[in-house]
Amino acid sequence: MTIPNKIIQEIQKRLLEIETYRSHYLYKEARTRCLELAAFIKKNEAVKSKQAFLAKIDKKVKQVEHELETFSALSSSVEMSPDQQSVVRQLFVSGKDGDTSADFETATALLVFGQHAAALDAFKALLDDDTHRIAAAKSILRCHLAEGHIKEAAKEYLAWLKDDSFPPKAVESVRVFLQAVLTKKGYKQRLPQPVIIEAVTVELEPEPDEGDFLSIVLPFVNERFRKQEVVLDVNFQRGKRINCIIPRHLKNLSNYFKAGSAFSDVQVNGTAMVTFCSIRLIEVSKIRVGRHAGDTTITMEVLANC
Repeated sequence: MTIPNKIIQEIQKRLLEIETYRSHYLYKEARTRCLELAAFIKKNEAVKSKQAFLAKIDKKVKQVEHELETFSALSSSVEMSPDQQSVVRQLFVSGKDGDTSADFETATALLVFGQHAAALDAFKALLDDDTHRIAAAKSILRCHLAEGHIKEAAKEYLAWLKDDSFPPKAVESVRVFLQAVLTKKGYKQRLPQPVIIEAVTVELEPEPDEGDFLSIVLPFVNERFRKQEVVLDVNFQRGKRINCIIPRHLKNLSNYFKAGSAFSDVQVNGTAMVTFCSIRLIEVSKIRVGRHAGDTTITMEVLANC
């Protein structure tokens, strides 16, 4: 006996409702709708293979509960408006199960909105996590660098270099990143390299890590309609998506950059290269709390021609 079309349409309608609530970050409502759908299936005699349906709904409930837990962590740990919380999730969370932990999302939110002291503690708690260790370490360095604490960044690296629990290859990736920053800022000191023991031939010179962006040179037109450029340090990076903070004293500059704007032939400075490519601004938000209150956080995507 097949399920009547009317029942199928009702189930589809309720599933669509659940996804609509999830897409608007209304996770409690989505969970309630999941439970209501489960009750509807249990009591409806026309629905055969109930266990298969209920297993899928149970999986959906667990997914929604995980998202609710993550979102609640952001709400309680980060002093941001709901809109700002949504921005962070949309821009820097992949959405794949297990791809990004709630703690990493929270740390990212803190960093994106300029709360570097809190972000520092949040990222340090992730150093024992194999999945996020390198990204967390580089973000810790970005926290120090954003505050102008060059020596603290160097001390962090030297501590990791001596830490036997920090894999040498991970330390080397961090070294390449920090060394490039120091060089571009005019420091002549060379950071010591970790000893990497390979089972096969060891390369004397490690391959450069071209994945890290250090700063970006953005063109703009000032209030006198003259072309100018501003160099912004990269505050956070995930793949080709980067975040920078515009200081509040550059008010005219923050007003110039709007979400959706695109710029071509933009200079992007990386750990091992300087290149020119197109970028697109995807989010511009005011920071309203903390030391950076009044500054503007901008997120942009470095396009594929880079």
